[in-house]
Parts: sequence; structure tokens; C-alpha cells
Amino acid sequence: MRILTICLVLTLTAVSLQAQKTFQEGKHYEVVSQEKSMRIQVTEFFSLFCGHCFQFEALVDTLEASLGSEAIFRKSHVDYLPRDNEKAQFDIVKAFVTMGELDMEKELTRQFFAAIHAKGMKMDTPEEIKKIFLANDVNEVEFDRLFNGEEVEYRAKEMAKLWEEKKVTNVPTLVVNGMYKIEMGSVRSLQELIDLTNYLLAK
Repeated sequence: MRILTICLVLTLTAVSLQAQKTFQEGKHYEVVSQEKSMRIQVTEFFSLFCGHCFQFEALVDTLEASLGSEAIFRKSHVDYLPRDNEKAQFDIVKAFVTMGELDMEKELTRQFFAAIHAKGMKMDTPEEIKKIFLANDVNEVEFDRLFNGEEVEYRAKEMAKLWEEKKVTNVPTLVVNGMYKIEMGSVRSLQELIDLTNYLLAK
């Protein structure tokens, strides 16, 4: 047992050293904060209007399952899409925050992705947004209370500022521990993304 433990430690050390040689700051990731977040976390910056984010969604469960038990995976919605409609930009962020308030973030995120990208539905107005909630058995009065409430408005404004703070210019983008922004174009496979994410979590 002792020999097995030593071999395991040596193997993990070798993997860690290989990762340090493979992943480079400035190429695979960028430091976007001088302080780590209080919690061990991976944040996906995304937009429900983003086609690449829709495609990436199919990989999210695998990525999340690969993280250590102490790490949490969360999403943060940007507010620069669609670029020609500022009201729709913010309303969709409010919709995402409302999903969280209802504890329906994961299922409704996928419903919105399917509605926008598979069915070609528009989400330019609160009325169009509301239809997806009502179709998923959300009470209309409860939706209106949350979506139009001060708490959702405040949290949406805070979320809408976060992508600029973390220097996110494209979505989807992952930021690890609030400090390391992954250069998504630098990875060639899901496994490489998983390895890079876990390497940064351990830094």
C-alpha cells in the first residue's frame, strides 16, 4: 500500500510538472485579477444569444464533473449581445438572474438556448422572455414580481459589469478563481480544456 501511495504521488507530481511545462501565461491564460476569489470556482461567461455558447453547453456537464469536489461551477451572463438592442441585452441578463431566483437556472438556460438557436424564436422583449418561463410552469405573477423587482435589477447590473472587469471579449470564456482567464482559442480539445482548468484551479 505504501509503495502504491508513493507511486501515485510521483505520478501526480509528474502530471503537474508536465502541465506547468505545457500551459503558459500569455498563451493559454491571462491573469485578470491580482486576487483570487474567496471560493474555489470556475465561471463561464456566456450569452443565451451566442451560438458558440449554445454549442458549448453540451460540454458543460462533462467539464463540471471533472472539477474537484471543492470547486463550484457558475455562469455569468454578459450584456453586449445582441449588439444593436441595449434593452434586450439587459433584459436577457435579468431573465438569467430570475432563473437563479427560481432555482431553475440549468433547465431554463437550456430551454432558452433551444428556443433561440434551434427554433429561431426571438427574445427581444420581456413578453417573449416570459413565454419560456410560463411554458415551464412558472407562475406569471411570480415571474413578474421577480423580473421587475429591485433585487433582480440590482443583481443583473452587477453581473453585467463583471465581464468587463475580467476582460472578457468573447464568449464562451472561462475564468478560474476570478483570477485566470482561459484563452479558449488556445485549447484543441475538451480534455485539454479540462486539464488547463484544473491546472489553474490548483495554482
